Amino acid sequence: MKTLRFALLATVALGCHFDKLFQPSRGGHAPPAGSPTTRLRFTMQPDSTMKDSTIQPPVEVTAFDSAGNVVPSFTGNVTVAIGHNGSLLAAKLNGTKQVAAVNGVATFANLSIDQIGTGYTLTASAAPYEGDTSTPFDVTATPSPTGPATKLEFVRQPTNTAPGATISPPVQVAAVDDQNNIVTTFSGSITIAIGHNGGLLKAGTLSGTLLQPAVNGIATFTDLSIDQAGTDYYTLRAGNPQLGIVESFHFSVSVL
Repeated sequence: MKTLRFALLATVALGCHFDKLFQPSRGGHAPPAGSPTTRLRFTMQPDSTMKDSTIQPPVEVTAFDSAGNVVPSFTGNVTVAIGHNGSLLAAKLNGTKQVAAVNGVATFANLSIDQIGTGYTLTASAAPYEGDTSTPFDVTATPSPTGPATKLEFVRQPTNTAPGATISPPVQVAAVDDQNNIVTTFSGSITIAIGHNGGLLKAGTLSGTLLQPAVNGIATFTDLSIDQAGTDYYTLRAGNPQLGIVESFHFSVSVL
């Protein structure tokens, strides 16, 4: 027990938010450097939706190498299926369930589920990559009530990148309510900046469009890059005057 407590405290001391150790992010994150296998990851998780309605934003699955870097050369087919079935044996996933990856990312734009249920998950597979299972989501009969926007959340996390290279897939930050539902009516501007500086005495510079308006509740940062490799991890921080600041998961900037 003492060993576990020490490990957790050490992680907190490195700057990782304690609650992120136990709560999955909607956007997922790259596997840690040194992971033994190449693998798929849901980089845009399925959100709760209505029966027979398209899951929005579109689900995305990304291929990562064993060092946690996106594999842009991967153009193979990725297949998604229902993992946990919402406690209904007859539940069916509709839409295009097999999609070819583009620059390592497979986007599923028209998925829907035909039965109401709670705790659904999706699975993703593509040989020879290790598969992944999404975070849980619900399928309801009527639209889930959405409260006012109260905070920000990274729905697509930054991934490992090279100095000066555009972070890809694009980083996305959403305005969410207290139940972590995306507030699609929010259209305010969201800014982004470097959080942890990669362990450098003189922090690298984050370039690109650092202020973006939210569209349907989500701000997309398509051209971000950092000019210096870090000796340690980087993070990004997104902010809005009314909704506060949120910090991304760790990622590395190094010569790939």
